[in-house]
Amino acid sequence: MQGVSLHVTTEYDPLCDVIIGTGEGYHRAPAQVALVNGKQQRSFAAQGHASDVQVQAEFASFRAALEGAGITVHQPRLAPDTVPDQTCPRDIGFVIGDTFVQANMREPTRTDEIDGIRHILNRCTGPQITVPSGVCLEGGDVIVDGDVIFVGIGQRSDVAGAGFLQQVFAQDYQILPLPCRQPETGEDILHLDCTFNPLGLGHALIYPQGLADIPDLIQSRYEWIELTRAEADEMAANVVSAAPDHVIARTAPSCARVNAALRDAGYRVTEVDFDAVPATGGSFRCATLPLRRVPG
Repeated sequence: MQGVSLHVTTEYDPLCDVIIGTGEGYHRAPAQVALVNGKQQRSFAAQGHASDVQVQAEFASFRAALEGAGITVHQPRLAPDTVPDQTCPRDIGFVIGDTFVQANMREPTRTDEIDGIRHILNRCTGPQITVPSGVCLEGGDVIVDGDVIFVGIGQRSDVAGAGFLQQVFAQDYQILPLPCRQPETGEDILHLDCTFNPLGLGHALIYPQGLADIPDLIQSRYEWIELTRAEADEMAANVVSAAPDHVIARTAPSCARVNAALRDAGYRVTEVDFDAVPATGGSFRCATLPLRRVPG
């Protein structure tokens, strides 16, 4: 691969280079597969685990959609066999500005997942830093939009994670922690991007009940496209923007109303069959780690 100059300052500037997940080796060691969130537990009870064949086919379709939009796609190598799942690279690292941040995972089974993308990171230009030991911070809880970094606080990232970003990036960004509602409150928000996702034409996909409090900035900055609890549970908020006016979303009937609302709001929506990853608690945003976005 050619070298990549890291650069991400929004969730929706035109996407140039991205790492996506892979179905290779999916659940190759069934005894190591832990059901680590409510969505995963419910899906497994209802339908069991997806096969690696299904996961690989869905990622092939996803890759084709991205490449069809002119985006350069990179994929992980097979990580050590301690890793049962490499479908969601967003969580293991993220780019803010020109800096790659290696996350510190709450779940031990994901600790070695970063090894699958080191060959890609070694070809990237820009600083690379690591979240300190003892601090939990995952990429699904980090959303960058211009001068603001939203940080979800909940199941996978903690207050110390927001504090780390404050220490490193406060000179250039406002750091805004957003506590997500947890199972004890009757909700089950795994990461911030399951309940809130800014888009490029001034909108945000949002499930308001998923946030413990909604700051004035979110109320004033975005025109909301609101989700029901069922739509949020089906990861309808977890789209990925290929460009300010172009999003990639699930074909699933449970996402149809939201996809129609996106089209009504002026977005081109590319729908892709993608069911295996949502059954584990993520979708297209989780399955992508943008390395470079360049404003149009």
